[in-house]
Amino acid sequence: MENAVYNKALAALKTQFGMPRPLANQNGARFLRNGTVTIYHTELAPGNQAEIAFNVQPISSSYGISPTNLNSLLDECRHLTGRPTEVNKLQNWPRIGLATEEDVTLVMDKLAAYLKK
Repeated sequence: MENAVYNKALAALKTQFGMPRPLANQNGARFLRNGTVTIYHTELAPGNQAEIAFNVQPISSSYGISPTNLNSLLDECRHLTGRPTEVNKLQNWPRIGLATEEDVTLVMDKLAAYLKK
């Protein structure tokens, strides 16, 4: 179910990744500009209000950074929130769990500082 944390993260992601498309199962949205990023508001680890998944290869290519460096950035973001995440066995993309609006601010500030074109 959509919530304040999800909505704040969705709005922030639009600035970085453009307009999303709703997922077919209505559990989130996918951004396709500058790589592939998906945000979820259901099927989350306990305590999370949203989770953001990153398809590392196309994002790293789009921003001209190595997949290793992008994975390190995502690890830092996961450390900032300290939240566990759900695992999607089909895609197995790195995820960041968000429980509060403060988590959104911390993660989006970190991403925006690093992912520049």
